Amino acid sequence: MAVTPVSPSAGQLIDKSFWDAQVYQQFTDLYASWNSFTPTWTGSSGNPGVGNGTLAGAYLQVGKTVHFRIAVVMGSTTTYGSGTWSFNLPVAAAAVQSAAAFADDFSASARYPGSAWLTSGVTSAGVFRVLFGAGGNTGTSSTVPFTWATSDRLHINGTYEAS
Repeated sequence: MAVTPVSPSAGQLIDKSFWDAQVYQQFTDLYASWNSFTPTWTGSSGNPGVGNGTLAGAYLQVGKTVHFRIAVVMGSTTTYGSGTWSFNLPVAAAAVQSAAAFADDFSASARYPGSAWLTSGVTSAGVFRVLFGAGGNTGTSSTVPFTWATSDRLHINGTYEAS
């Protein structure tokens, strides 16, 4: 992770160590590869299981800015748990944050836009809960925004401030 930028004082020489820390490393972080992480997928009453589906996440942190994505592809042995679903984040967040989400009902060729918000204090890395429906008040579950089945997908992505 890059160091905090400084404001050089009048007459300060810009030597190699200053250049490396204050300029070069900042750009290196911007072009770095994203890091993989496996999100934890939970239900408020009973946890889902990915089975032979896939659950993957990736993130890039530059300073205190974290870009992330989470994707779930349901398999034939995926179980959907009970209650509202949540996903943890790779890096602890500074405050309540929001992100974009969409669900893909593969068999119906239908897509549903949604939103996600960070619930505070659930884990050290925070948890995103995904909402669909009018007014964004319906938490994602085994039957929201549709009854999930093989090849259906859920995607969450966004940017937030790390704590």
